[in-house]
Amino acid sequence: MQVVLAAIAAFVALALGAVQLGSDAIFARAGEPMSLPAHLHSALGAALYRAVARIAPAPYVDAMLARAALESGDLAQAQHYALMLPPSARRDDFLARLAQARGQDSLAQQYFVRAADIEAIDAAVGDLAARDPARAYALETALMERLRVSGTHPDFVAEAYWRMGTLAWQQSKRMLAMRDYRQAVQLSPLSEKYLLAAGFSAYELRDDRAARRDFQRVISVNPASADAYAGAGMVALREGNRAQAVQYAARARECNPHAGSLATLQSLLRE
Repeated sequence: MQVVLAAIAAFVALALGAVQLGSDAIFARAGEPMSLPAHLHSALGAALYRAVARIAPAPYVDAMLARAALESGDLAQAQHYALMLPPSARRDDFLARLAQARGQDSLAQQYFVRAADIEAIDAAVGDLAARDPARAYALETALMERLRVSGTHPDFVAEAYWRMGTLAWQQSKRMLAMRDYRQAVQLSPLSEKYLLAAGFSAYELRDDRAARRDFQRVISVNPASADAYAGAGMVALREGNRAQAVQYAARARECNPHAGSLATLQSLLRE
């Protein structure tokens, strides 16, 4: 019995060693230049994982083989192993990167949304923003919906709403942008970035009451926000309270004399 147990232990140790070596080989590109993994070839890792797959097939084995195939440019093999994975964000992410490697950007974006890959969608939206802002907005909206229904932390959903607002404003859809910024504030009410976006948007839409409220909320969160003081000064000046506007300008200057919104306020004061 002890001999059998010893043989099993030896087999397990050998299998684990093979898995570790295979992982090191597949992740060789990420290794430190002078480390052992950096000197291993990814083909060795793939071969070791294929051997493990014949003995003990498992999703993590298929995932490693899909990664190795994708990195080596063998897209057919990458797809084979990716499709063997159970439905999951990891599977969708592999399929997205596979579509991306084939130049199928629209399909890749759909899979990235399903995978809720925020970083990949951010990159795609950034690329689209200048040449096709409407498509960028639609893609960001799809990501927001996916994050919302999947129960992702509200901060990530709020960030998606903020990006949607920025894209809508870029298309001169100001009421839509205002709605998106308000959604971001509702989800993250203490965020200076979202409150400032809502405040300056409200100012541009001549909703001075809402703008003043947003800027005051920023000041309560961050008493050193030059942008909030400048924004409040812009509202005060438009309402005819020049003395208060000058006071806000002075406070903004103390916080950050190089703030862009302070420059705007100072220009308005000179008119």
